[in-house]
Amino acid sequence: MPWSRELATPIKLKDGRTIATLGQAREMMLSLPIDHRRGSMWRYTADLLNEAAADNSYVPHTEAEAQFMRSLKTEGLI
Repeated sequence: MPWSRELATPIKLKDGRTIATLGQAREMMLSLPIDHRRGSMWRYTADLLNEAAADNSYVPHTEAEAQFMRSLKTEGLI
């Protein structure tokens, strides 16, 4: 899986971290408390990121990034 695929625009988190690749997005998600990751929003985000990393044509890379951004905003991380 191309987890090294770069995001269209790097995302700067409030804590100073920058997320620039799908792999970094995955690692950031894995650093969240388990109860957050089990929520429907993050599960959906994870599914889209996994599909984007697998390069499946029915999940555009930009759609996965947009969902990741929505999730980050909802959590107050950006």
